[in-house]
Amino acid sequence: MADGKVGEDVPMADHRRCRLGVTDGELELAGAPTALRALGQRLRQHAEPVEVAITDGSVAQDVTSGPLLVSLKGTTTLHFSGGPEYLGIIWDALDGVAELAETADDRGVNRHQHIEYFPGDEYRSPDSIPLVIVADWEDG
Repeated sequence: MADGKVGEDVPMADHRRCRLGVTDGELELAGAPTALRALGQRLRQHAEPVEVAITDGSVAQDVTSGPLLVSLKGTTTLHFSGGPEYLGIIWDALDGVAELAETADDRGVNRHQHIEYFPGDEYRSPDSIPLVIVADWEDG
């Protein structure tokens, strides 16, 4: 799967193995590389609003116009909105973090990527909540 695509051997339900964590105003979306890739593929496939279940919550996405907005709806729904070119930041990060984890020599360090707004950023909304996407490994 080094090409960044979810293969036919990866069930789409793998996205359910992603986990949502919320602590001190920061969001964490974590999972094994196959789960992150499956979630990325699922989100890429939808031009209409979509919400998918994951462990400890759900991920919702609305394709709109404008920059990427990362928010928390209620206490357990991670929500992405923005134009497709901006939502691609999330989709590419899911694949990229999975790729980094799969090619790492040391699995003792979880690979991750921060998605957050910085002043002058045209791609992310200043109203976004910081998000960390983490690739980790399942026990056993």
